[in-house]
Order: sequence, then C-alpha cells, then structure tokens
Amino acid sequence: MTGAQAAGPHGLMLDVQRRLENVYAVPPQEPVTAFLVDEARVADLPGARSRVLVTHPAEDEVELGVVLEPEVLRQLAADDPRGGLHGGNLAAFCTLTEEISHFVYLAFCAGAGRSVTRLELELQAEVDKYLTAAFLLSLQREGAVSTHLREALFRRYSLAAGLSADEQQRYHAASALAFRYCGYLERAYLRPARLHDLLREARRFYRLGQREKLEKIAGT
Repeated sequence: MTGAQAAGPHGLMLDVQRRLENVYAVPPQEPVTAFLVDEARVADLPGARSRVLVTHPAEDEVELGVVLEPEVLRQLAADDPRGGLHGGNLAAFCTLTEEISHFVYLAFCAGAGRSVTRLELELQAEVDKYLTAAFLLSLQREGAVSTHLREALFRRYSLAAGLSADEQQRYHAASALAFRYCGYLERAYLRPARLHDLLREARRFYRLGQREKLEKIAGT
C-alpha cells in the first residue's frame, strides 16, 4: 500500500479499496466503510459470515452493504497485514479483500449498466485477493514474488460450513480458474517484473464478461 496509512481495520479497508480502484483504473467510489453493516442487523437475512448485500430499491438502482465478521476485524486489528502479511493473518486479510472486491466490482458493473454472474463475481474476487496479497508481500520483501501464495490461496483452503452444493461447486470452480489465471500472471508479468504490462492485462481482464474471462483463462 502506498501513502499514509490510516490505522485499524477501517483504514486497511480503505487502503484495499483504493488499491483495487487504482489497479483497475475504475472511478473511485464512496469509502467502503460507509457501507458497513453490523452483523447483528442482518442476522435474520439469508447467508452468513462476511458478505456483500445487494438490494434493488428500484428497477435501475442498486444498493450495497458490506458485512464483515467481528472476528475478522478483531484479527486484523491485532495483527495488521500492512506491518507484515503472513500465515497468521492471511485468511482474515483475504476475507476482507474478497468482500471489498465484490463491492468495487458490483459498483463498477452497475455504473456500466452491466449484469454480473455469481461465478464472475467470485472469480474476480479470487484474482483480486491474489494480486492484492502479491503486491503487499512484494513491498514487504523488497520486490520478491512469493513462491507459495498461489498454492496457499487456491489449493489449501476450506469452505464455510452450510454451503449448498451449488455454492460449493461455484467456489471450487472460481478457485481453480483463478489458480490457472494467476499462474499465467505470475509467469508472464510478476516474475519478469513487467508491472506496466501486468496492469494492462489485469485491466483488460477486469472489463471482460464471464464468457470472455473463461475463454481468456482457457487460452493461458
């Protein structure tokens, strides 16, 4: 992350949001912290754990809310990944990054008048958490590219209990697709330090629809 860092999980949320907006060259949205919803307020709604809530107050309007589990916020307050990203805080950081990715991508698609599928949303979030973690680790390790990050994110993970079969299949598919695409980014751009080319590629991918994203990954 660059520039002055605001303290605490809320500051981290803003850092991640602005990083994603800068990476993808999308218009900055209102601070994601303004859309936080306390978990207790949505306990009676479908879903559980950290998530983004989407409502349609009118046919052409979209309203977003971001729910983060208190335990995730506690972990990140006690062990801020900006001071060192490691195995002990990686999961919490990725949870936070994934929900902010959803927030930014949904706002971008809504602004462009685009619909988005759940698989597309999850796939983009997987790519986003890889790139965000890779950039942060690179800053902390004097430019070194992690050799284990992709495996840790997309091969050594567990799903939340209570997911439906369809949800499990979607998450597994998104992880497998991101493992392949991020491997391509790592080989072609990160390891050779072709960062300007990486940004161009990431921005093109971000603007593709689901079918085009899958075709791109299949061709890597």
